[in-house]
Amino acid sequence: MQSRLRLPPRKTAAERAQILAARRQSQLSDREFAAHQGIAVSTLYRWQRQAAPESQVGDGGLIEIPNVLGVRPALATYRLHFPQGIVLEVAPGFGPEELRSLAQLIQSL
Repeated sequence: MQSRLRLPPRKTAAERAQILAARRQSQLSDREFAAHQGIAVSTLYRWQRQAAPESQVGDGGLIEIPNVLGVRPALATYRLHFPQGIVLEVAPGFGPEELRSLAQLIQSL
């Protein structure tokens, strides 16, 4: 008689979204967080990849990132390179909503 491995039940889309939201708030490493949730780190990465297309600039979205340059936001200038070959220089003072609208306009060209 063969015994079957019991796999944990699949997570619903809502459960995956909740876990990914908790991951963004967590101070744990990816491996530690995945182990704490009882999932493989590869599963965590797959869920992140699957969720990413919804927030890519190529789809008209804007990914907000922390100021990794260590410069006060009022002094930072960023360059965004779009697939069409368009380069957008973002001067100080642009808010996320303004930038999101501008990125969507550029993607529609």
